[in-house]
Amino acid sequence: MRTRAIALGAAAVLALSGCSMLGGDDEGADATSQTSGVVTGNPDENGAKVAGIDLKNPPAAIAEATLNVDRDAIEETKIELLELRRDDNVMLATFRLTGSGRGTEKASGYDLLGNSPFAPVFIDMKNLEKYRHVDDLASDEVGASAPLGQPVYLFTAFPLPRDGVTAMDLRVTSESPAIEDVPMPQ
Repeated sequence: MRTRAIALGAAAVLALSGCSMLGGDDEGADATSQTSGVVTGNPDENGAKVAGIDLKNPPAAIAEATLNVDRDAIEETKIELLELRRDDNVMLATFRLTGSGRGTEKASGYDLLGNSPFAPVFIDMKNLEKYRHVDDLASDEVGASAPLGQPVYLFTAFPLPRDGVTAMDLRVTSESPAIEDVPMPQ
């Protein structure tokens, strides 16, 4: 069982990282701004490389919410679900966190989540079931950081939903607002 979990974890990391780990990425390349569809940042530091995000062509959000943080320089964090797809016996999810507030000091994913752990949960309101993320298949919210105003990327995996479940609510932390009716991958 442990070998299978390690193999699944390695497969999930490779699946999420795409071709970026095979070379050809523009590490350290400066881009313009998020409003132009291109994001700035160091993919090694902000989690983009590990999450398989191409900073020159980041995906659009499929669901989002705003978390009021009000700690230190961070006032709020925009939480975006960028990808939710099936991969063998799990759903892989990629998130983008962008904080706003005062200054441009670096903030980790942990900071952007209001000093809360990255522990997303899908809630099936119809069947009253929770689908907790798989700790061993999640990125490190403390290790991924970027200057305030620039995105931090995190990923994780969830168990597949029951047959017939087409949408669930999502909570990224216990303090974050629910993102309702997130469509499940088919």
